Amino acid sequence: MRRILTLCYVLIWTAPVTKAEDIVLLKQNEVSLRLSPEQGRLGLTVSDGETIKLKGKIGVRASEPFTPCDGGVKNCFMVGDGMLQVSTHLDYGFTIHWSTNNTRTEFEDCFDLDPFHWYGGPEQIMQFWPIEKLTLINFANVLQENQHGAVIEPYWLNSAGAFIFVDHKVPLFISQNGDESERKVCFSAKVTSPYPPTRKRVTLAYTIGIKENVREAHLHAVKDFLGKPTGHPNYKIIERPIWSTWARYKRDVNDEVLRAFAKEIADNGYTNGQFEIDDDWEDCYGALTFRSSKFANISKTVDYIKSFNFTVSLWVHPFINTDCVGHLSVARDRGYLVKNFEGSDLTRWWNSAGGKATHLDFTKLEVREWFAGRLKSLQKNYGIDSFKFDAGETSWAPTISQLQGDEETMPNVLSEDYLRMCAEFGDLIEVRSGWRTQDLPIFVRMLDRDSHWTLFNGLHSLITTLLQMNMNGYTMVLPDLIGGNGYHNQKPSAELFVRWLQANTFMPSIQFSFVPWDFTETKFSVTEISRKFIDLHQKYAPHIKTQMERSIKEGHPVNAPIWWISPNDTIALTIDSEFLLGEDILVAPVIKEGATSRDVYLPAGEWVDGNNGSTYKGPIELKNYPAPIDVLPYFIRNSGSANLVNVISILFMITVTYVGIPV
Repeated sequence: MRRILTLCYVLIWTAPVTKAEDIVLLKQNEVSLRLSPEQGRLGLTVSDGETIKLKGKIGVRASEPFTPCDGGVKNCFMVGDGMLQVSTHLDYGFTIHWSTNNTRTEFEDCFDLDPFHWYGGPEQIMQFWPIEKLTLINFANVLQENQHGAVIEPYWLNSAGAFIFVDHKVPLFISQNGDESERKVCFSAKVTSPYPPTRKRVTLAYTIGIKENVREAHLHAVKDFLGKPTGHPNYKIIERPIWSTWARYKRDVNDEVLRAFAKEIADNGYTNGQFEIDDDWEDCYGALTFRSSKFANISKTVDYIKSFNFTVSLWVHPFINTDCVGHLSVARDRGYLVKNFEGSDLTRWWNSAGGKATHLDFTKLEVREWFAGRLKSLQKNYGIDSFKFDAGETSWAPTISQLQGDEETMPNVLSEDYLRMCAEFGDLIEVRSGWRTQDLPIFVRMLDRDSHWTLFNGLHSLITTLLQMNMNGYTMVLPDLIGGNGYHNQKPSAELFVRWLQANTFMPSIQFSFVPWDFTETKFSVTEISRKFIDLHQKYAPHIKTQMERSIKEGHPVNAPIWWISPNDTIALTIDSEFLLGEDILVAPVIKEGATSRDVYLPAGEWVDGNNGSTYKGPIELKNYPAPIDVLPYFIRNSGSANLVNVISILFMITVTYVGIPV
């Protein structure tokens, strides 16, 4: 039964606030928000009964006193030319709202990170988990290539069961663990680049939500802010691998390379997946036409690839380079390109020099229709099934971008409109960015990983990024290529490749470019071990699909941190190298080079070892769990939603031999 909402207000003073007593008290039964004077600012405390859930400081940039608003408006204060209002608009939540028409004003509120753990935040190249370890310095909350900020949601969730969600129309900058924000996260609003100078006001508005624990707080945020996916990707690319040309061949692709690669994959026993043609197939970047010198017989090549029951996906992007003269001329003449406020449409991306590229303006309906029409022609003329939509970060467009629509959603609306157009191409596609698009029924790919072990964009970050994306509401996660991308002439070792594949096994999909049979001079059989874990993924694909369906219905993460099933477990709240599939499969990959064992933490419950059928009663830490190169530590919880007898029957199908299911 929903609890009755009750609000209590203290006396509003008619003079500037100076006394050290509460000047605002909002209560919803046991949940309360208090504001009290503190060194010229307002100290904030949010509690559930006697338990403090959040503490902070309101008005960090305020240089004038807080004076009650005229007309007896409750919980309203003037601070110079700015107005602060404190209210509640949903159960178990409070709203802080700063506003002014003076666009030179900056608002800033800060919150203590200690003594809690924190989750959410932006995708980063150094993907810490929990995120209280993260450092952000004046980080603009826009989709950006800087630090891999391709999935951006202004969402901070703590281990006590409180969250902060900042309104999407705020010109938001975030600082955390900086010189002025040590052990704090600070949210500031100011009209400066990359936000448009034409904004008419400055607002800093956010909601603080409170629940009994971190799991319930997250579900509260899903219900009111993050939303749920409306569908899931095609089962084909959940169950079967995606094979990309990118890491193995980079730009050295043509008809012959594609045919040989497809045959090689099929000859090694893998068909009925998705084959992806990556970079350097166009006449010029932005042409969306096949270069005849490399692809004279592309229609026959696509037919040949499909003869192995592959669907065929094609890499595309939102740019037109300046040497793509004919297509650039059309786009310029029609006003299809993003311009900055100086009137220039020139920019850069990874396939151009500075000032040698342009970016399509997807905030214009006619641009979306033009781009989509050209893609549909590729599908019709060459039998292309799907697309890998690259980029999407707004920082690739000319800065500060002039766009269509509500200026208070700029520049991120450029990405949102691009992504929503992409999603119209069906459930076999992938994108790599996200802002307010958790509802789309498509894979969101992690940004490119490097071929090494560390948390700095290596194997370890595969797990922490999986958790970050899921807890921001992007539950249909496409992990990046097995073994990474081989950048800087650093290809994965056989050991790294195998451990990466193991870590990926219980994630939603598997993508290859480097392939198991690339590794021949090894002390172990990479092909046999790879077959074991590809088969294991396929056997659990129905369960992955079930978790996606639960995410659609209930908003649960597909791959959650292990505290999801034990939200008050102080050890589980810190774990960054394990994850769940649903609520009953716990995965603890080996992520250290040379390791043949690892410690595993199992939260409360009865757990069955997926490798040998042993049972454990949690919470328990398994010290030095044996994990030679062919072993992935994983465990299945005996619960009401997963019958242990059925689970054991699955387990022993996979433990004795490496028998593969037909492909």
